[in-house]
Amino acid sequence: KDFDLTIVSHTEPMDIGIYTRPKYYFQYRNVGFNAVIESLNVTSDTKRRYALMGAAQAILAKDAVNGFLFQLAKLGIWNKNVNGLWENSPVQANDLTGVSWNN
Repeated sequence: KDFDLTIVSHTEPMDIGIYTRPKYYFQYRNVGFNAVIESLNVTSDTKRRYALMGAAQAILAKDAVNGFLFQLAKLGIWNKNVNGLWENSPVQANDLTGVSWNN
C-alpha cells in the first residue's frame, strides 16, 4: 500500500483492536500495543480496563499511527413518551428491541 494520507470516519466505539491486525489497511505493528490489547481482552475489572485503554491510546498517539481529529458524538432527541431508548449508545445503532410507548 502506497499512500500518504487517508481520511476515514471510524465511528465504531471500542474498535481499538483493529490496530492489532497487521494486514489492516494502515498496517500498524507494535508488540507492546498488542500485549496491552491482549490484557484488555481478558480483564473484566472496570478500573483496570480503563487504565489499559488509556495505555493503548497513549501508544497509538506516541507512534502517530493516525491523526485523530475528533470523537463523533451521537446526538438524539426522543419523545418523552418513549421508554427504553439508550441514554448512552455502546454501538452505532438504535436498538429498539426494548422500546415502548407510555400509555
